[in-house]
Amino acid sequence: MADIPEKSKFKLTKGFVILTVFVVLFLVVMSYMYFIYAEESQYTSLPEINASDRILIFAPHPDDESLGTGGIIKKALENNASVKVVMMTNGDGMGMDQFSNYLESTNNTNYNGSMGDLRHEETINAMNELGLSQDNIIFLGYPDSGLKSLLETNWDDDNLFRNSKGSNQHDHSPYNFSYEENAPYSGSNVVKNIAQIMNDYQPTIIYYPDDGDDHPDHFATSAFVRYTALLTDYKGHSYTYLVHKGISWPNPLSYQPGSQLTFPSELSVLGANWFNSPLSDEEEKSKESAVKAHASQVFILKNLLLSFVRTDEIFAVYPIIQLQKVNDINSIWTTLPSSSYNDVKNDAKTGMLQKGDDLTAAGVAYDDNNVYLFSRSNKIQEGLAYNFHLRLFNGTNFNRVDLIVKNGKAEYQSLAKNSIKSDKQPTVEIKNNVIVISFPRELFNGTRYMMMSTDLVNPQDNGLIDYLSYRVFKFPNNLTQTADNQSEPILSGTVAIVLENHPG
Repeated sequence: MADIPEKSKFKLTKGFVILTVFVVLFLVVMSYMYFIYAEESQYTSLPEINASDRILIFAPHPDDESLGTGGIIKKALENNASVKVVMMTNGDGMGMDQFSNYLESTNNTNYNGSMGDLRHEETINAMNELGLSQDNIIFLGYPDSGLKSLLETNWDDDNLFRNSKGSNQHDHSPYNFSYEENAPYSGSNVVKNIAQIMNDYQPTIIYYPDDGDDHPDHFATSAFVRYTALLTDYKGHSYTYLVHKGISWPNPLSYQPGSQLTFPSELSVLGANWFNSPLSDEEEKSKESAVKAHASQVFILKNLLLSFVRTDEIFAVYPIIQLQKVNDINSIWTTLPSSSYNDVKNDAKTGMLQKGDDLTAAGVAYDDNNVYLFSRSNKIQEGLAYNFHLRLFNGTNFNRVDLIVKNGKAEYQSLAKNSIKSDKQPTVEIKNNVIVISFPRELFNGTRYMMMSTDLVNPQDNGLIDYLSYRVFKFPNNLTQTADNQSEPILSGTVAIVLENHPG
């Protein structure tokens, strides 16, 4: 073969380089497009809001309504829908000394109100930025950082909650603008208020905090809404919004107004259907103004709050879990039944939980003789208290069962007037880092739906190590021995049901 001239060799080499560069660029572009597609494919478009819709939004603290649903509020008002926002607390967790330091730092030392008063004013200003009038904001006045205690411990009016820190250390609402004057700080009163609002307003769509949210107040608000929705037989649509999720949400944790919210991969285990609602430029700008109106929180948590100013908002729907029948307890050890759910908390990373065992899953199953509660951990540890919280709904009212499991034994706890016990002591078995508690089936007679949560506590200081969200389970007719002719209640929300009644 003849030698190739030097000039020809150069041309061949140059052409090869150009081709290589082209191929690399093509692969990079295709990879980027695939990544974008993979991100977007995790979402279903949120159905359009119509003028006939009546939207009810629950926010644990002032600013949550703007962070999670500011765009939705603006969009709904643009479409002539009705909107009401329910503020569970006034965000009064900051102590008096901290509040004084904040006022001094912001040259606002002449302010005469409390922290709760200030955040009340900020909420009104924020909603004005979105076009929502003060008449459509409801302030319940419950204590910041106390909602989980109201939900699980301080349920009855003769066992009121009183915070030992923060600027609100009352056991009744001290605010003259509260929905119920002098509202007692009990879980049952929270449900009474929410039920009255829902019955009066008759919402068609509810937005409330996500089950997977790390903050105890958000966790509790989510459970209160689910509980009351079952109690009032609400059959509208519902979506959750996420605010607190460790260091992975939102990502990046900075002001990125031209970017979409990036789906946290860890949330894929939660079993939710995820929805995306794109925002117009005007909707995004209005949301930004609303977020910034919460000036005290922007001052303290600027990066977190402004990171929610994006080109979209993300919501989730959690289906009701259908109880699975198993052959016996041995069926649970290796593969958890389908009537279980996963959860993930960031534990010590959030600063809200102690280090220790991680709860990863929980659920309920049954066989011909027993009902089984189960919880899976990374490593079962002796001496820790594994708690199960059950709320049994018979179609009319709730009863509750609270169990503490420690060192292989379970015992009932009477934490409220509607607590029930069985004469037969539940049995506990532990294998493969799974705790299974066996109950006789008759304890659950009449139960149509059950809410369940588990948590893990250090008995030495009662410190919370981990907890799983409340989820709703549906009992089959042959298990509960009752007729079940009523239609499915709220907060089941399969995608098919949502899209069928809300086209678009």
